[in-house]
Amino acid sequence: MNKYVGLLASVGFASVPAMAQAAAPTLSDVFGASGITAAGYIDGSYTAAFNKGQNIAYHTFDTDANSFELNQAALTLSYLPTDGFGGLVNVITGSDGKVISGSYGDGSGAFALTQAYAQWAHGNLTVIAGRFVTLSGFEVIDDTKNSNISRSLLFQNAEPLVHTGIRAGYKVSDAITAYLGVSNSAVSGSAQDADKHKTLETGVVLTPTSTVTVAVTNYYGVDGGAVNTDYLDVVASLQATKALQLAINADYARFVGDGVDIYVTGVAAYANLQITDSFKGSLRGEYLSTKNYTFTTDSTAPPPKSKLEEITLTGDYAVTSSFDVLGEFRYDFSNHKVYPDPSVSTGFDDGEGGFTPASGKKSQGEVLLKAIWKFGTPVPTT
Repeated sequence: MNKYVGLLASVGFASVPAMAQAAAPTLSDVFGASGITAAGYIDGSYTAAFNKGQNIAYHTFDTDANSFELNQAALTLSYLPTDGFGGLVNVITGSDGKVISGSYGDGSGAFALTQAYAQWAHGNLTVIAGRFVTLSGFEVIDDTKNSNISRSLLFQNAEPLVHTGIRAGYKVSDAITAYLGVSNSAVSGSAQDADKHKTLETGVVLTPTSTVTVAVTNYYGVDGGAVNTDYLDVVASLQATKALQLAINADYARFVGDGVDIYVTGVAAYANLQITDSFKGSLRGEYLSTKNYTFTTDSTAPPPKSKLEEITLTGDYAVTSSFDVLGEFRYDFSNHKVYPDPSVSTGFDDGEGGFTPASGKKSQGEVLLKAIWKFGTPVPTT
């Protein structure tokens, strides 16, 4: 009898580690039980330029040609209840992080605290305070939420990236949501404001039907105590069929005062088609008109007026639900020689910390490849 009791006891003790392992909660279980959502992604790319150089002008995150890039490694933690207090933290590192950090005055480090805000919600009202992404534009910083690899000309040249301040959103009805906010610099989301002036944010999102969305946003403020800044952004999208989405993004941006007189106006059009369950194609075309903005490669002063245009074709293959491979062809052109020609070694400072060759071209082209791996449960787009 004692032998059988000992044998049963041995089996029981041997099964304890397996039982403990099976019962041990995962990190996702811990977050889920507390209401915290964790999500992120890692993506990298290779860009090949037709102009045989390393610099691609008037782009945002794909400025270095003929290079492999770790674009973004991102993690978002959020607790956003529909009633009461919550918050969100979004960090991004990689080559894109340098651009984001520079946009809000935190230097050129690759680690960017892109968003960090507290939220209070009650009924139809939601208020956030801290650092958060802009309401403007059809495209966003998050690589997983765009149909193209490269960002639009509007994204780089006519729209802000992030803001530091406070924003209130109120759901007037199922079809109307209104926004009102106050933040620091209109040009950036700088946490260190150089003057007492602030930027007023106003916006409205209309969803008259389940297939149509129209958003109008305006930012007006004073930068540096003397330069009036004004951004007007309109985005309209139509889910024409289950597979086809059409969209248009129009912008008007101006910087006037203290000897500055710069205007950028433009429009971008999109057609996104889900061809199969795993493959989708995207076509984007843009036209921008600028005043005192672009630098030609044969003069130290910007031409009074210049045009920037581009066309982009992108293919996206979802290998799995969490892994995508994208390929893209893009061609930019202008009525002036605003794109660098690296075959010429002499040049001048472009006034923005960059170096412009003394001779250039009226066009530039590139081919891009990108891979994106996603994990977790992403925060719904507001």
